[in-house]
Amino acid sequence: MTTTIQIDLKAARSLLPMTLSLTQIIRRLLLKNLPPIVSNGVTINFRDPSYSADAGGFHPVEIRLEYALATSMWQVCYITDFAYQGRYYPELEKDIDFNFAEGSGYQAYVGFHPLSHFSGLYRLWEANFRSYVVDDLYQITISWD
Repeated sequence: MTTTIQIDLKAARSLLPMTLSLTQIIRRLLLKNLPPIVSNGVTINFRDPSYSADAGGFHPVEIRLEYALATSMWQVCYITDFAYQGRYYPELEKDIDFNFAEGSGYQAYVGFHPLSHFSGLYRLWEANFRSYVVDDLYQITISWD
């Protein structure tokens, strides 16, 4: 891996309408937080510190990328949006999951379906998420492995 970070947008777009804007946001975050050693994977966590089951807020989001030697590019593995589920004893669970590696998607109360079924939801989700990141509403943690 070099200090040049290229995200394979073409591969992601073959499954969902991921925008260049999102990959640029991710790329900038990674370039500002390069790993101390060579890394083949990275997980980015976006958290609203005030988010709770009672008060609401912006859902936590996790994005996973892995480096592909064959293409010398970073592949988006999954994007997961978490939310509190349950009325009396709420727990933080997957609310929406776009699993690029497996080609499947998940939405609470809908279940698992091929990723192509989630393109409309993905467009809406990504537009909102990008605006939250640009508005600096999240604490961001980057974990290289």
